[in-house]
Formats: sequence, C-alpha cells, structure tokens
Amino acid sequence: MSTSQATPEDLARALDVARRELLEAMAGLTERDFATDLGEGVTIVALLADLARAEHLAIAQARAAAGLEPRPTTEVGASAARPLPPQVTHALAGTRYEARLLLDALAPGEAVAPTIAAPLLEGCAAAEHDAATRIAARPTSGPDQPPPRLQLA
Repeated sequence: MSTSQATPEDLARALDVARRELLEAMAGLTERDFATDLGEGVTIVALLADLARAEHLAIAQARAAAGLEPRPTTEVGASAARPLPPQVTHALAGTRYEARLLLDALAPGEAVAPTIAAPLLEGCAAAEHDAATRIAARPTSGPDQPPPRLQLA
C-alpha cells in the first residue's frame, strides 16, 4: 500500500491484518515458549516488549504529524530489563487502542499524509508482520531438550 494514497480505513485494515498474523503466531504459546531464544539472545517476550515500545513511539510520531494532542503514556512493555508475557501482551493491546484513536481522529475516506501513514504502516503493521514471522519460525524444544529459562535481572 502506498503511504501517499492510504485512507484511515486502509490503514485500519493493514493494522488488522498484521495484528491477526501476530496473534496467530502467538496462539498456543506457553510460558516456556515466551522464553524461547529467536537468535542473538532475543526471546519472544523481549521481541514483543520491543515491538510494543516501537509501536508506542510510531503512534506518538503519527499523532504529532497529524497535529493531534499527545496522549498520556505509561511505560510500555513493563521493565525493559525483565519483560513478562502478560505485560507485553497488555502493552500491545494498548498500542492497538491508541492506533484506533488516532485513525478515528482522521477524516474518513480522505488520503492520509505520508508523515502520518508511514509510522503506522512501517512502525506497526510491518513490524508486527516481521515479529509474527520470527515467532512462527521459532525453534521448538523436543522432549529431550531442557525448557528455555526466563532471565531475571
């Protein structure tokens, strides 16, 4: 989708598709799975915490580009040192809510400025697609392998 011709409805559809992909990749993950190393020491829970923080920043950038007031924020994804699955899942739900509020504030059916659309498409939709792909391709531990361990700082 071209960021120069995207409407709020187009952006909402792109975000919905990406979120569905992410949720499908996360379906059935266990506590043990969230601690799976995806490579380079990045666990699924850390990937999701980073995703939530990046989405929060992308939405704030899009709001500023749209000339909208900033929204109150909280720390996204729990502690950066020790993200936990429930907190990152909740943080991702929060970023989606914030994206919806932003899209609702834009004129329906009209093209959205690329400075608003790009952060949503690249910072949220594309990032969620990439995260879903990495999670779906995660290594699985067999019955004779020890479970991964969550690192507590």
